[in-house]
This record gives sequence, C-alpha cells and structure tokens, in this order.
Amino acid sequence: MGRLGLLRWVRCAVGIGTAAVLGGCETTLPTEMSHTEAKQLAHTIIQRCLDQGVAQGSAEMDVCTKHETYREIDKRLANRATLREIGHGIQIAADNYNRAAQRHVTCTSHSVGATTRTTCY
Repeated sequence: MGRLGLLRWVRCAVGIGTAAVLGGCETTLPTEMSHTEAKQLAHTIIQRCLDQGVAQGSAEMDVCTKHETYREIDKRLANRATLREIGHGIQIAADNYNRAAQRHVTCTSHSVGATTRTTCY
C-alpha cells in the first residue's frame, strides 16, 4: 500500500471513529456511572419496556428490565471493543506510515562540467 493509500485509510478510520463517538456510541457501564446517570439509564430501560406494552409493576416488567439491562450492558461492551479495534487499526496504520517515512534513501550525484545532477531513490 502506497503512502497515498495509507493516508486515505487512516483518514477513513479516523472518520469512522469520530462518527462512532459523535453518534452516541455509549461505552460507560452502569457500574461506572454516577447515581444520577444510573437513574436516567434505569428510566430509559423502564420506558423501553413500557413501549413494548409491558405493564408497570408486573412480573413481566421485572423480566423485561433485567433483559433490557443485560442487552444495554452487552451493547456498551461491544461499543468499547469496536472503539478499541478502531484505535488499534489507527495505531497500526501510523506505525506503518512511520516505518515507510523512515526508509533509507540513496542518492547518486553525477557531475558534468559545472553542473551536478543528483538522483535519490
């Protein structure tokens, strides 16, 4: 992959990572939240169950909220893994770019009269 292709790949990866973060890619687990944040998440989960037609205070509500909580945690763990992979990919691309930028350059000079022509590769 040439430098131009690598730069395009890095830009694309950064764009995807930025879109994921700006797109509401939640990664904070409930155990890492403040009390207020945890209450807001609990309200959101209860609302999801209500939107599915589950009656508040029913045994089904307990099942639904547990299921939705596990689903939320799984989603957040998957988001973390995705962001970690994006970061890893960007690091690999940067390492490859740096390696390519530090390659050895050989120059040859040829003089004819007062003119010197130098070619580097």
